[in-house]
Amino acid sequence: MNIKKTAILILVLLPIIEIFLFIEIGSIIGSFTTILIILLTAIYGIYLLKHNTWKYIAEIQNKVMRGMRPDQEVVSGIINFICGLLLFIPGFLTDTLAFILLFKPFRLLIINKFMTARPFDSQPTRGKKTIIDVDHSKDD
Repeated sequence: MNIKKTAILILVLLPIIEIFLFIEIGSIIGSFTTILIILLTAIYGIYLLKHNTWKYIAEIQNKVMRGMRPDQEVVSGIINFICGLLLFIPGFLTDTLAFILLFKPFRLLIINKFMTARPFDSQPTRGKKTIIDVDHSKDD
């Protein structure tokens, strides 16, 4: 399945699933509690987007200043940003997914998966020629 079909499927199914969960969970815990939970998770999502973004930017700058590659911090910052967006979107499914991604073991699992999969490093370098550019001037 290509990315366009998957995106359309998610855009159609996600609201249906969220509405179903609103109705089912709302009938169990009550409408006021449901609305309160949705508002609190949206506020927490805004907090993540505002405050933790600067934390990750500072960590990335720190690593760059020390001459190290900030790969893990960049991926962790992206996951944190996605979690903030998922918490801001009203719904129990998106909130659950965001809270799962916020747990450190799951986050590290995803980071390790992205860090080991390097599509540009997978091509063999054997058989490629090394080019050395030299300027030559003739001295008399």
